[in-house]
Amino acid sequence: HYVGPALRGEEIWCQLFSEPSAGSDVAGLKTRAVRDGDDWIINGQKVWTSGAHYSDYGIVLVRTNPEREKHKGLTMFVIDMKAPGVEVRPIHQMSGGSNFNEVYFTDVRIPDSERLGDVGNGWNVALVTLMNERLAVGGSAGPEYGEILELARNTPSPSGKGTLLQDQAFREKLASWYVSAEGYTLGKYRTMTALSKGQTPGPENSIGKLLNANRMQDIGNAAIEGEDHYGIISDPALAPMQGAFHNAYMWAPGLRIAGGTDEILRNIIAERVLGLPQDARADKGIAFKDLPTRP
Repeated sequence: HYVGPALRGEEIWCQLFSEPSAGSDVAGLKTRAVRDGDDWIINGQKVWTSGAHYSDYGIVLVRTNPEREKHKGLTMFVIDMKAPGVEVRPIHQMSGGSNFNEVYFTDVRIPDSERLGDVGNGWNVALVTLMNERLAVGGSAGPEYGEILELARNTPSPSGKGTLLQDQAFREKLASWYVSAEGYTLGKYRTMTALSKGQTPGPENSIGKLLNANRMQDIGNAAIEGEDHYGIISDPALAPMQGAFHNAYMWAPGLRIAGGTDEILRNIIAERVLGLPQDARADKGIAFKDLPTRP
């Protein structure tokens, strides 16, 4: 019903997870869904939802049982973004765009047939979604090693001696980015191997996302510095490399947040890939409704 039109690009989807008080700790979300016969009534707010303003449908993670632990009382639903009670407000970004949105739900009615997975099993559904998001963010298009190498060949060094490619400090950065890119490529091969075996992408995707998002930001920062006063030009017709590095400079910080912040991903890698001890948690075994909240 939904997969065909989505794959053909006929319908656009968004992912509704984060909330004002549930970002890195997304399992602490407060948007509620209450059963009403064969339907569910949703009330709450989401934020930082990419593409919500032009999406036809979304997948929304909500709390259906506050009597259980925070990870166990969640359920995922498909939601029509044009349904009565859904209000979308674009957020103006420093880059000038409005890719992210606030989304408000006021008595939004969803049939139980639109539920994804079992009631209370939304966290497991969300984890699969997040793994795929991290894979996508890890492979996000943007200035890569080839582009920065071309820029270095054709841009004078700030020292006034030769080009950036002949600048020792910049060459060291190029070497670091090359090693990072090769490591990321090997990580992608591991993911492709898992997918070819019908397996779900695992926590290793966090490594690729962490590497790529930070590398894109480093490349953008270095390019803007290397371009000197030309680096502030955003017009593709005037800026070096059609403004690719200016866009990366403005956009890359968001990639370090999307799908999990650097700090969250490092915890995941430490615990689930390297097998290190888990962080102490004070919310284990406690119903969500009994957790202390901000006034």
